[in-house]
Order: sequence, then structure tokens, then C-alpha cells
Amino acid sequence: MVLLCAVAHSLYRVAMFIGSLWCHQRPERSPHLWGMQMPLCWRCTGILAGASLLVIWLFTRKRLPPLIASSSLALLLPLDVLINSLGYADSANARRLVTGVLWGVFGVSVNLHLARWCYGLWARPGTGFQSQDSAPGPVKDGAV
Repeated sequence: MVLLCAVAHSLYRVAMFIGSLWCHQRPERSPHLWGMQMPLCWRCTGILAGASLLVIWLFTRKRLPPLIASSSLALLLPLDVLINSLGYADSANARRLVTGVLWGVFGVSVNLHLARWCYGLWARPGTGFQSQDSAPGPVKDGAV
């Protein structure tokens, strides 16, 4: 039993360390389970959950959510952060979770739309992104 507790404590410390790589882990802004703080704050938990929901969306729908809707809903998280930073309000953990989920789904969706657009520019012939050696075209006389 002591060994099991030691292993569980070690795994918890590893999870907390990994979560600290991108999350502030402030106790008052983090979920707690059985009296133990979770590795991610409410907002980061929402972002992770939202990104997971986007993966499920992509497997079931086979397309990204519409760009306009994604952009509009993704802007709620930066707006919430701005309101907090300016001191107008301090968001409750529920609002942090909701804006995190929205950012996880729609912020990632906007980035995927942008990546697809950039790839389309890069892969399109005649845009200057291909090397001259790989550019299609007729072979000139005498060229080997």
C-alpha cells in the first residue's frame, strides 16, 4: 500500500510538472479533485477539452467549423482576458472554463483554417514558393 501511494504521488508530481510547462496552476483558479489540485487551471482545462471536442468534430463531420463563426466565438477568450487585465471584472472559474472550451474548439479551428490557407499558397504553382528545379514546364532544346 505504501508503494502504491508513493507511485501515485510520483505520478501526480510528474503531471503537475508537465502542466506547469504551459499553465500558471494558481490554486484559486484550478479544479481540485479529492482535495488535490489538478495540473491545469480552469481555462487550460477548458482549452484541452475544447481541442478534444474539435478532434471529435473533425472525425465525425470531416470538415472544420465555419471560419466566421469560429473567429467570433474564439474572440471571447481574449476579450475575457482583456476585461480581467483592465480590472473591470474578475472572471469566475465557470466563465474561465467556458471561454477555454470555446477557444479550444474555435481558436484551434481558426488556426487550422489559417494553416490550410498558407499550405494552399505554398502548394499552388506559380506562387514563387516552389524551387525552379521542381517547377513543371517544357524542356528546352539541348537541355539534359
